[in-house]
Amino acid sequence: MNLMMRSKSKRLFLIIVFWLGIIFLYNGCNPSLIKDKQSEIDSLATKWVPDKREGICSVTLITKGKKSILLRGETTIPQAKYDIIKALSKPGIILIDSILILPDTLKNNKYQGLVTLSVINLRKLPDHRSELVSQAILGTPVLILKKENSWFLIQTPDKYIAWTESSSLQLMSAAEMNVWKKCDRVIYTENSGWIYNSADQKGVVGDIVSGSILKKGKESNGYSQVFLPDGREGFILNTKLTDFLSWKTEINCTEENVCNCSMKLLGLPYLWGGSSSKAVDCSGFVHLVYFLNGIILSRDASLQALHGFPVNISDKYEEMRKGDLLFFGSKDNLGLHVTHVAIYLGNKEYINSSGRVMINSLDSTRANYIDYRETSLLAAKRIIGINNDPGIVPVGKHPWY
Repeated sequence: MNLMMRSKSKRLFLIIVFWLGIIFLYNGCNPSLIKDKQSEIDSLATKWVPDKREGICSVTLITKGKKSILLRGETTIPQAKYDIIKALSKPGIILIDSILILPDTLKNNKYQGLVTLSVINLRKLPDHRSELVSQAILGTPVLILKKENSWFLIQTPDKYIAWTESSSLQLMSAAEMNVWKKCDRVIYTENSGWIYNSADQKGVVGDIVSGSILKKGKESNGYSQVFLPDGREGFILNTKLTDFLSWKTEINCTEENVCNCSMKLLGLPYLWGGSSSKAVDCSGFVHLVYFLNGIILSRDASLQALHGFPVNISDKYEEMRKGDLLFFGSKDNLGLHVTHVAIYLGNKEYINSSGRVMINSLDSTRANYIDYRETSLLAAKRIIGINNDPGIVPVGKHPWY
């Protein structure tokens, strides 16, 4: 009896193996080949998007029948899609392209936007409980990549990608954005303040922070009428505003200007993900100071460390110049792990956001010396005067402004 059962079981097993083989052959599903092709796709994705904070390229290969391959996913880089399709295009293979380029401008013509509040929060995931990774300030132009419920995945001018609430933005078509860029605009130059209902300061429309950009209206009694991207209007003292076109054309990013600007933010509280003149983290502080001097840097310290001209720090900091960036962290066999950044002020002193914006020293004889900062100092980069670097972009040359 046992022998008969074993014989039947064996025949059943062979039948199952046979039909699985037929199905496997019919679908042309070679696991090794699929794995190799997926690895090729992943390599191309990494080439075009080396850091997922600044781009998207997520593509999966799926076999569909004996000679058909489905490419499913999304990317913010059209050239990445082209290269992936080109690499997989072989004679006798049918490619089914289901790679979406973000933003999808065919389905949504209002894929651009402007920040409508003094400061908006940018989160890692579309959830209020998700990590605060950055912020954007009033009048900042953004790209709307996609929507999920009441959240938008956006990209800011520094290429940073994160989620924000849909109520934080004024959506615009390309034509509407062009109208905005051609209108008379002003930039707010004080650390923070208020937009008033009227020139006599009775009532407020909202608050405002340094670097905010608004549309300008008429002037009256020392005040300028201003319009926010969402249509609200109010009044701000003329002395706190600068013509935006003149500013972005004439702003001079010098050593002294960078240091003076950074000193105006002394005492500002630390906030993880903060990047406005209300509160900042270390890289948000550096990002803000350079923006106020007409330069758009990458957002995070580890991204900022990838750009600029390397400065020798082995010779008692003799080659350092004011405005250079100092990067701190750790290193191992895999390389440098940057976790903190500061602005060099000269005379072995630097300004950074650590608990609050403060000045510290690399000189162990001074009271503001912090031992672990010097021991964790990894590298220095020069930003001022560096041209043709994708992580150091003048506001005046950025097409979104």
